[in-house]
Amino acid sequence: MHSVTVVEHSWRSMLRAVASLLLAYALLVVGNALGSTETSLSLLANGVPVAVAGMVQSAYYAGFFLGGFFCSGMIRQYGHHRTFATLTAIICVLTLCQALFTTPWLWLLARLGNGLAMVGIYMVVESWLNGCVSNSQRGQLFSLYLIISYLGASAGQWLLKLPFSQTGWPFIIVAMLFALAIIPVTLTQQRPQVLAAPPPGNVLARAMRTLRLLGRRAPLSLAGAVLAGCFNSAFYTMLPAMLSQSGRTAPDIASFMGLALLAAPLLQWPMGKWADSSDRATLLARCALVVAVLSLMLTQLLNTGWMLPLVMVYVSVAFTFYGTLSGIANDAMPSRHRVEVSASLLMVYALGGTLGPLLCSSVMAAIGPAGYFVVSLGLSATLGGYAWWTVKRWPLPSLLPPR
Repeated sequence: MHSVTVVEHSWRSMLRAVASLLLAYALLVVGNALGSTETSLSLLANGVPVAVAGMVQSAYYAGFFLGGFFCSGMIRQYGHHRTFATLTAIICVLTLCQALFTTPWLWLLARLGNGLAMVGIYMVVESWLNGCVSNSQRGQLFSLYLIISYLGASAGQWLLKLPFSQTGWPFIIVAMLFALAIIPVTLTQQRPQVLAAPPPGNVLARAMRTLRLLGRRAPLSLAGAVLAGCFNSAFYTMLPAMLSQSGRTAPDIASFMGLALLAAPLLQWPMGKWADSSDRATLLARCALVVAVLSLMLTQLLNTGWMLPLVMVYVSVAFTFYGTLSGIANDAMPSRHRVEVSASLLMVYALGGTLGPLLCSSVMAAIGPAGYFVVSLGLSATLGGYAWWTVKRWPLPSLLPPR
């Protein structure tokens, strides 16, 4: 009754509709990646224990999780553009607080607020994109979105190599990038799909209803998002800490992270096309098992010449997880639930993201730098095994009747 039919457009017209949004998003991910890595390195440089650094970084994902309960209503009530501008301005202020103060508990609060606002921005971007595309093009457009994500994340790492003369300057650059991102979204003449106002009722109850519906129709998307959140948050926040534990300097870490993230976009487009024309769950299972094998190899090859090329292969495969999971979820749900689907995935992703740095920092504190890849091995093997079980035991989500 309220469903919206998405017409398949040419790539040229579709890209015109989302170009300003993707430009703004690119600026955001450059700033967000720079801020995340600089937070870990600054904490460790100030003598903060690795377990405390893990707690501070986990606060970002805790905020990410909490924001998922409220931001969908904000988007429906105020629109994509105003929500984007408001949340981006909040992040600018919180990032400048990190430039002014160095107390770990204040940084924890800043990262909590940063995550809460950032999840709303991701919901704006993902629901806007998913509203512009049909199922047969979804994997390809989402792969472009992820290519921009990882190229931006790589660029953020390279900015750490700039000769900053004072502490706190990287955070000022982060705030500048976020402020610039507001401009293309607020000035664009393109408009995303207009959404109905949020239905009456408790915010938490609405979020739980959407999670239950998604759990019935596409359970792999929820379980997989938790594991992918664990995996990705650990990479961004604790891999720099692992390299620091191994004796690498900040410029070396920036180069390693930048090169590793340059590999992240390599498989996004072919995986997106493959996922659009095959079973997404089977593809996810195969990719996760490849990452498990690479993680096992890396536990034995730390600080060798093989480490960087293996990490690049590892990243190129592992960072396709979320796009495949998003495709599984959006294929299974009616188009009127686009914002709620994005919110649900980001909430459970953030739940996993909160656990990732805590789990990695604990294992690394116990057994050393190799603990990072031990955790990665466990996460990817679990994801691959569950995806195979889903293929064998659960009907395809797209074949289930609407509820």
